[in-house]
Amino acid sequence: EEIALFLDLGTNGEMAIGTRREILCTSAAAGPAFEGGNITWGMGSVPGAICSVNIEGGKASYETIMGRKPPIGICGTGVTEITAELLKAKIMDHGGLLSDCYFDMGYPIGETKEGKVITFTQKDIREFQMAKAAIRAGIETLIERYGTSYEKIQKVYLAGGFGYCMNKDKAAAIGLLPIELLLKISSVGNSSLKGAVLCAGSEEGKRKVEWIKRTAKEMNLAKEKGFQDLYLEYMYF
Repeated sequence: EEIALFLDLGTNGEMAIGTRREILCTSAAAGPAFEGGNITWGMGSVPGAICSVNIEGGKASYETIMGRKPPIGICGTGVTEITAELLKAKIMDHGGLLSDCYFDMGYPIGETKEGKVITFTQKDIREFQMAKAAIRAGIETLIERYGTSYEKIQKVYLAGGFGYCMNKDKAAAIGLLPIELLLKISSVGNSSLKGAVLCAGSEEGKRKVEWIKRTAKEMNLAKEKGFQDLYLEYMYF
C-alpha cells in the first residue's frame, strides 16, 4: 500500500506517516518561529508582512503579502526565505553565524513607513534554527521508527498556512525538508478545518475520524533514542 507522510509545520509540528492500514503520529515542539513568534520583526501572515526574499549582490529585495508596501514586519515564510538566502549568499555560515559586519545589528531587509530598518538578527537565526532542527529531527525519527525510507514514501502532504505558502526549494536548501521528498510534496492548506467540516457534514466523515482514532499510534519524541542527536545534527544548515 501507498505510504504517505503528513506534516503540519506550526508551533507544535504535528506529523504522521502510514498507509490505509496503520498510522504512526507524533509532534515536535518547534516553538512559534514559523509563525513569526520570537523574531525581532516577526508577525503573522497579514498584509504588509515580508513573505519572500531574494539577495543579489549583497542586497535584499522582497515581496509582501498582498503587495502592500512599505513593509511592516516579517512572517514565517519570509523568515525561511531570508535564512536560505543568507546561506546562499554566504552572509551566514552553515552553523548559523552571521558575518561580522551584520552580527551586532542584523541584516537589513527593508524599511517601514516610519523609516525604521527591518532587520534579521543573529537571535532570529537561532530561534529559527531551533524550530527547524526540531521539525527535521522529528521527520527523520518518525520515518525511521515506522521502518521505511524516503524512496518508499509516495506522497507528502504539507498542511497549514505556513506550509501552503512556503518556498519548498528554499526550505530544503536549509534542511527543513528532505531534498529527496521535494517532488512528492502537495500543499493541502487548512487540513484541520477541512477535516472538521468533513466530520460534521456526513456520517462517512465521522466514520473516517473514528477509524483514525482507532488506528493511529502515538510516538513520544522525547523518549526516542537518537532524537536528541538528530536535533543537534540538524541545527546546522
